[in-house]
Amino acid sequence: MSLNRLLILIVLVVVGGCSDERVSDSPAELPDTSLPGVYAGLFPCEDCPGIETTLWLRSDSRFFFRQRYPGRNGREAMNTYALGRWSWIAGDGVVVLKGAGPDRTFTRPDRDTLVMFTVSDLEHRLNRDPVAPIFSARIRMAGMMQMHGDSASFTECLTGFVVPVNEGGDFARFLHQYRSVGAQGEPTYVELEGQFSWSDDGAAKSLTIERFITVKASGAC
Repeated sequence: MSLNRLLILIVLVVVGGCSDERVSDSPAELPDTSLPGVYAGLFPCEDCPGIETTLWLRSDSRFFFRQRYPGRNGREAMNTYALGRWSWIAGDGVVVLKGAGPDRTFTRPDRDTLVMFTVSDLEHRLNRDPVAPIFSARIRMAGMMQMHGDSASFTECLTGFVVPVNEGGDFARFLHQYRSVGAQGEPTYVELEGQFSWSDDGAAKSLTIERFITVKASGAC
């Protein structure tokens, strides 16, 4: 084999190998099992340094979404939270978050990046954050509460989490309101601000009621 032919063969092998690597790492080829994790970034906003944003995609198809809006014009900084379920739409190559309010949709340009669809011309990008702490925040939520003797369990409406309720926090006020509507051990709709605790494997372990809001005997998720 001549030297020129040998060099051409080497180039073709190298180029072919690089091409295969690019295809295997394309968004269409990435498995949805590689999606779970915590993603963080700074979303753009008018007249502010940016909105700190964190998205936790759990392996059980639930999500938690947190945004911190900076203080400005005399107003204090504010945190907002959302939770619900996410799904990977393989045909469209997008991640869809379904919770309260409109769906949020993200493209996935690579394994560690999500970009949210918005009406803005500015990119809303989140990058995987492998050192992010586990999500722990006080969130407003709704669900079905059921008493079991003197203890209670809570089923959150959007995620379907079923967890025992700690007796600390605002549990006593919940119990008083629960009894006042004549609930007799049946699942009863409640709204509250609460905080989940998590086991080492990421399972929801319990809920603490930080502020009880209301109970509705005729309500449902």
